Amino acid sequence: MTIQELAHKISIFRYISILLLLVVGLTSTRAASQTETAEWYYKRYANTPIEEVYQQGMTHLKKGETDKALACLTVVIGRYHNKMNDKERKTYEYALNNAGAIAMLRYDYSTAFSLFTKALDSADDSVAYRTHNNIAGIYIYYNDYYNARKHLDLAYNIGKREQDWASVYNTTHNLLDLNWNVDSLQNSMPLIEDFRRLSISPKDNNYQFISRICDGMESLHHRQYTEAITQFGKAIEIAQGLDFQETHEIPNYLYMAKAYMDIGEYDKALDNLRICERKSEESHSLDMLITTYHYLDLCYQRLGNINMAHAANYRYMELKDSINSANEYGKIKDMEFLHEANKYEKQLHQLTAEKRVHDIVTWAIGIGLLLTLLFLGITIYQNKKLSESNKDLFKKNVALLKSEEKEERIYQEYTEKLEKLEKSETKLPDQERYKSSSLTDESREILLSRIRQVMHTPAEFCKDDFTIDKLATLVNSNTKYVSQVINETLGKNFNTLLNEQRINEVCKRLVDTANNGNKTNEAIAEEVGFKSRSHFIRTFKKITGLTPSQYQRMAKLEIED
Repeated sequence: MTIQELAHKISIFRYISILLLLVVGLTSTRAASQTETAEWYYKRYANTPIEEVYQQGMTHLKKGETDKALACLTVVIGRYHNKMNDKERKTYEYALNNAGAIAMLRYDYSTAFSLFTKALDSADDSVAYRTHNNIAGIYIYYNDYYNARKHLDLAYNIGKREQDWASVYNTTHNLLDLNWNVDSLQNSMPLIEDFRRLSISPKDNNYQFISRICDGMESLHHRQYTEAITQFGKAIEIAQGLDFQETHEIPNYLYMAKAYMDIGEYDKALDNLRICERKSEESHSLDMLITTYHYLDLCYQRLGNINMAHAANYRYMELKDSINSANEYGKIKDMEFLHEANKYEKQLHQLTAEKRVHDIVTWAIGIGLLLTLLFLGITIYQNKKLSESNKDLFKKNVALLKSEEKEERIYQEYTEKLEKLEKSETKLPDQERYKSSSLTDESREILLSRIRQVMHTPAEFCKDDFTIDKLATLVNSNTKYVSQVINETLGKNFNTLLNEQRINEVCKRLVDTANNGNKTNEAIAEEVGFKSRSHFIRTFKKITGLTPSQYQRMAKLEIED
């Protein structure tokens, strides 16, 4: 088995592992660390109602234990089946939304979008408005305000109809923030008026928080900056008692900073922006941090502090480049298209699978693990056999080189005898003699000796222009007799003999690290007359059974042993 084949099998193993992750339904970017956690939770809650598993996941989420929360949520998602009752289906849809929210916290927007669109496939209005709100958050992140507003409007209207005031608060804040970001506060006025007309009860802290922001935005629209700053400050005070405090606070510090800049109080603007910077870093809110550095750049420019402006702009661009990937957004747009296509396809094809997904998962995991273990066993065994086979081939090649060296010494001993025999023959030049008569046994021995002398002289056969014609000239004969002797006595043609001698010379140089340790295999091949790298590697493996690199590694191991 070659190294390439081994690499191919290793890649197959990776695909098997990825397939197992997809079957279990893990959606986290930390898939490697999540696999064991999800499996452990799946086994633990295999016979537990999914509502209880979901609640356990939400408990972890409130504690900030996102890994554990995601493990529970993926168990719920993985146990989806067509025969779920309404309560179970709602739980499944909530799990998709919350798993997507965790993915957003990790800036894995493509995974989040996939989970949200899957939720939309089965959700009714009582859940869909939450999903629209979440999808809008992704579009806002990528500055696609048109699609963001479209989803937020859907979420706001459905939230009002369902009287889910928590969603209405969240959607209202997102719409106000969107309009503030694009300097279109005029678009917020109808929204603010509509929000104030809602019959919301009780009017708790969440309501008061959004009301203060509405008041602040309305004041900004009328250029009443001092009043706007006061209202945003009140919103920050109310945020102290809300869940996810930093998420509620930071935008209001930004609103205040922008208002201070509008009235030329840049020092106060900087104070608020530095608070934003600190809180964004502490809460890992990179999107808020990006916006903060954008306004720090503007503020320092207006103060004339160019160095600080450049520093803020550099940090802004650095963060943008690190997480705002155009390729990621392209994947989201592709997924949206596929989602729409799948919706229509599902109307034409009825799902026929009746087994519960968790049963399929159990079988898939078992079979997958068995196949994986079997594959690993075969790979390890074949790798071991490959290593042993390579060692045997190397030893055989070394033994062959030694035997050829011994054979060469024997031929040297006969050289003098053959030369005497030559002198005893007719003094005509060999070439003329061979032309006029067939080769005698004595002439064949003389010619063979000459051929072997030349073919054991690297200075001759390693020349890149060495041919049978040059060999015939060197042995004082013609190509016909040279070819005849090589074929009849050695059982091979000239090209085969030449390749073997050159490869033998390469083998000698590969193990001679003292003189050739700094040379590449290609350089050595070129020295012995090979012009083509591919021809050299193909010829080397054909003759020795190993690649040049494998042969060199075996030689190093032999030296170390």
